[in-house]
Amino acid sequence: MKEKIIFVDDKASVLEYLELLFKDEPYEILNFNSPSKALKHLEKSDPAVIISDQCMPEMEGTTFLQKVKEMSPDTVRIIMTGYVDTEAAIAAINQGNVFHFISKPIDVQELKLTVKNAIEHYKLVAENKRLMEVTKEQNEKLRKLNEVLEKRVEERTTQLKQNEEKLKRTLSKLRKTLGATIQAMALIVETRDPYTAGHQQRVADLARAIATEMGLSEDQIDGIRMAGVIHDLGKIAEPAEILSKPGRLTEIEFSLIKTHPQVGYDILKQIEFAWPVDMIVLQHHERINGSGYPKGLSGNKILIESRIMAVADVVEAMASHRPYRAALGIERALAEIRKNRGTLYDPKVVDTCIKLFTKKGFQLK
Repeated sequence: MKEKIIFVDDKASVLEYLELLFKDEPYEILNFNSPSKALKHLEKSDPAVIISDQCMPEMEGTTFLQKVKEMSPDTVRIIMTGYVDTEAAIAAINQGNVFHFISKPIDVQELKLTVKNAIEHYKLVAENKRLMEVTKEQNEKLRKLNEVLEKRVEERTTQLKQNEEKLKRTLSKLRKTLGATIQAMALIVETRDPYTAGHQQRVADLARAIATEMGLSEDQIDGIRMAGVIHDLGKIAEPAEILSKPGRLTEIEFSLIKTHPQVGYDILKQIEFAWPVDMIVLQHHERINGSGYPKGLSGNKILIESRIMAVADVVEAMASHRPYRAALGIERALAEIRKNRGTLYDPKVVDTCIKLFTKKGFQLK
């Protein structure tokens, strides 16, 4: 599409000359011999460039270009004048915001170069406006998209919070259910072995205290507490008369008793705990020199939780009453683990247990 150029001059000869100059240029040329006719045309179409004479009987070029500016602000305005008039030049700049002055007589090369530059200026302004509109549209689209995304994020966040709360409630219920199940198992054992009632809970309390003092993770501490409450679960398979026998056990009877860690493991391995409860129960009678049972494990092959449980179990058993003997007391119990520190029992666990009773004021309830 050709850019439109309008020439305005009250002299027909000048208009004919200008039209002749630009007949071979790639522009659409329109001539008007009066400003009013040119303004009438502007009501229907906006040209790229208007070149107006300054001295015209109907109105001066500066006045005319001021009206052009109001009607078609993007049109590039150029004024032609036959004399150098500073006041007219200033008026043209202030009122009509002219792009360039052209002096008469006309320099053809200057005129064509000025028109070419004016056309480029018009195109740049038009392209800038187009880009501004595109940017505005894109910004509006982005704004709407952001609103949609923010709403979706808000909805998703709310949903996640609701799901998180629901999950917390579910986990809380599961923990309570699991805790109740574990307590029920512990009661079954105590029902069959009334002389050791409370033993498992006291072992669990001591084991948890040792683990906490040693700086084990919260997850490990929870696992130790859970395993401690049912560490003797396997005794439900033992004959009641052996469990409550007041005298010394025979070798065969003791062999039966030694199966309870394995029996407890076989029961617990069917349950999906969040902790290695089954392995802690299986290994709580293992000793670090390999003399324990049921597998004869040694050193670090025994879980730290089981090494803690072993010390807590021995201390509680010695300090409490049994069918075959009276309670030996906590001092005897601590002397036992001190004597076999590093042989049967983990040294760090022993030191921590002794520290709890002698310096931290821990007591078996």
